[in-house]
Amino acid sequence: MEHGKPFSATDSPLVDFDAVCQKVRAAIEPARAHAVSLHDEHGDVLWLSESSMGPDEHNAVREAVEAFSNAASPPVLVYDLGDSRSAVLLRAVNGRRSMVGAIMVVMDARVIKQDARGALKVMTPKLQRVLADFAEMRPDNAPSQPPPASAKPARASTAAPLTLVNDAPAPAPPTRPAAAPQGASTSRPAPAPPAAARIAPQPKAPAPAPAAAPRAAPPQGTVTPEIDRLHAALRRSPIALHVQRLVPLAKGSQLKRYEVLLRSKSDSAPNAAPQAMLKAAVENGLGSMIDRRVITELIAYLVHHPEVWKTTAVQFSVNLTTTALHDEHFIKFVGLCLAKSSLPKGMIAFEVDTPTAVKLADKMAEVAGALHRLGCPLVLDDFALKTECFALLRLPGVHYVKLAPEITAKMRTDKLSQAAITAVVQMARVLGMHTVAKRTETAAEQEWLTALGVDFVQSNSMSPPVAIESLSKTTNAPRPQTPTH
Repeated sequence: MEHGKPFSATDSPLVDFDAVCQKVRAAIEPARAHAVSLHDEHGDVLWLSESSMGPDEHNAVREAVEAFSNAASPPVLVYDLGDSRSAVLLRAVNGRRSMVGAIMVVMDARVIKQDARGALKVMTPKLQRVLADFAEMRPDNAPSQPPPASAKPARASTAAPLTLVNDAPAPAPPTRPAAAPQGASTSRPAPAPPAAARIAPQPKAPAPAPAAAPRAAPPQGTVTPEIDRLHAALRRSPIALHVQRLVPLAKGSQLKRYEVLLRSKSDSAPNAAPQAMLKAAVENGLGSMIDRRVITELIAYLVHHPEVWKTTAVQFSVNLTTTALHDEHFIKFVGLCLAKSSLPKGMIAFEVDTPTAVKLADKMAEVAGALHRLGCPLVLDDFALKTECFALLRLPGVHYVKLAPEITAKMRTDKLSQAAITAVVQMARVLGMHTVAKRTETAAEQEWLTALGVDFVQSNSMSPPVAIESLSKTTNAPRPQTPTH
């Protein structure tokens, strides 16, 4: 296994991005931020303080970035997310008056006030310094933008359309001239709309449909209260991770392989697969939120329990929902998590069922390439001996092929099934991949699979799922291992 480079030893700005989020939280005190996220000038996620973003947050970022592209727009916008939450978007500009990014702060809607009586303005000098620091981390790719013809240069740059409730009256910060260095990130002159208009939450207007392939997530402007409630419920639902080991049929394999399984942690159904929750999340375009929570929990466990992987080489495969394949921010999230954790490459793999991969062949090529560059192996589940499945074996990073149960169900009596298994096994071996048979519970079935050349079985009788915490053990002499894929 190739060990990752610790963040402290790199020139990457990721640690600085994390520090920016913490500074934003400190700058808006005494108000509390539920989440802070950093975005580039196109709205793409650079850093998340939480594990996921919902569709409402994504919509707020898109609308704000579109508005911020107009130099006459306010430097601060607020959007109602429902469920008593609001998203505050802050525009970051560089010294050349070019927009280089945005910061989103999700907070309780009740702390946002529409007048200035006894309230503390959000665009304080402290927050301006944070915006300036963030702007300095961003590349200057856009041409400078001249101020609009109707702008009034004498307008104070610290005027903001949003205020936060404060328990005690606080004096307003002094007015700064537009050229002040600390106000560079918010010093773009703009027409002065009425104060009430500038602090009112922006309406959610439907955006034109993108020209790209249709996304699984609900289209912009169609987020319903039901989805808002589901999103909130998914955030609150307690989850637990279980793992099931793939049992090798041949001796000599040193790498322990596990599939990560999601289980409920609720009192009503402990350790049960939350099928209803998963189904509702996928149908409403929130599946990637579940995937992000699983990845976050898995990486956090591995970081806090290095004894699991430092004494014996291990690999964990995480199932991906269709929504994650459509989410352009998901791979970036995975990359940030892996880089921040500095876990060895190849330790975390991702699993996609073959029927979904066939339907999304063009998207799969993009996702597989991105995961391969991150050092994450790909697992094809429910692989069948069909012509349309063969092209998937060309995807970069495919290391494992799980046979569809219908291929192995009749292997003891049906010669065509035996031939199909042998064909897949031979193809996989030529391509340097491993094969896995699922739902094989008897010794006789395992003997047949061994004779046909299958590498692993996933069997409840031989290796039932267990809580991931059971893998933890104490060791005094950790020794990294190198896996053989």
